[in-house]
Amino acid sequence: MSKSNLGKIKDRLLAEREIILSKLSGNDLSVDASETPDPVDLAVRNYSKNVMLAVSENESRQLLLVNEALERIQEDEYGLCQNCEKPINPKRLDAVPWARYCLNCQELLEQGLLEED
Repeated sequence: MSKSNLGKIKDRLLAEREIILSKLSGNDLSVDASETPDPVDLAVRNYSKNVMLAVSENESRQLLLVNEALERIQEDEYGLCQNCEKPINPKRLDAVPWARYCLNCQELLEQGLLEED
């Protein structure tokens, strides 16, 4: 992979990381205990909190993948499958710059035939 392409990917990963961090910092999951809501309001609030927690977990996972990709760039290991160590298709990296696996190994992972690192 050329240095210019790697630089562009690094810039995209850094931008993605900033977006995720801003989303995570904006999620206020605290509950206002100053008033006692009626049961319906409480149920809606709890449901919303659960949805926000699930979103936060997904964003935290995404942040981890982005940070790992940035580390692989730093260590000159970016673009290699973490399972078979073959090059990941550049089109895949363009679509998913934090991809850890080539398409074949990703399919094995999704089928449960490969353990994730």
